[in-house]
Amino acid sequence: MSTEAPSPQAVLVTDLAPDEVPASPPAGGSRRRRVRRRWWVAAAVTVAGLGWLGWGSPATLVEHVVVEAPRGLSAESIRLASGISAADHVPAVDADAVRAAIMGAIPAVADVQVQRSLPHTIRLEVTARSPLAAVQSGKGFLVMDADGVVYDTVGSARKLPVIRARTDEGRETARLVLLSLPPDLRADVRRVAASTAQDVTLTLKGGATVRWGDPDRAELKSRVLAGLVAVKADVYDVSSPLQPTTTGGRTAEEQPTP
Repeated sequence: MSTEAPSPQAVLVTDLAPDEVPASPPAGGSRRRRVRRRWWVAAAVTVAGLGWLGWGSPATLVEHVVVEAPRGLSAESIRLASGISAADHVPAVDADAVRAAIMGAIPAVADVQVQRSLPHTIRLEVTARSPLAAVQSGKGFLVMDADGVVYDTVGSARKLPVIRARTDEGRETARLVLLSLPPDLRADVRRVAASTAQDVTLTLKGGATVRWGDPDRAELKSRVLAGLVAVKADVYDVSSPLQPTTTGGRTAEEQPTP
């Protein structure tokens, strides 16, 4: 869209056509029509003037791009990715295009709010993606968020649960299993292995294993597991959540007093 607004003279061309005089006009009618027409012309000129001030005047050229971003995201990289330049006018900046450009260039960005502040400032409020898990890939790891978006590569898992899956379907199942867990239990997961999408196992901090099975009834399995972990065990089996079992270990009451 062009940023040049039509001049007031151009707007006058779109004015109403001259009134047709009726055979027997009522007294004062012609004068009222002339007054109304003058009001319409004045309003059109005012709108055109305001439009020119907003979309084409040097008074609204962008001078400042303020970036508010979490640590770990480069404010300068975000500014460059936005495509906003000193040739842009603040009211004419396309917020959707700016958001798409930044998110397309920087995968770690989850969202961008674009705010226009006349006369010269654009403010970009950036939200970063939050890691959910690390996906093993060769000798390194891919960082994945809760939406399943892979947005970074790291050399170590950095205390994130590690997903090991042979297929994309298995990886997606592992993601959904993690999301079904309450935050405190999820924080205790060290590994999610999906040999197939129907055979998922979890490894908890300390080495205990959870046999999850298929992805069905994930919410029920999560609630059952949250209750089972109160019992010290080597294996928790919630693959059949209505008949869960534990193997090995001892209950908390059976542990020797230090």
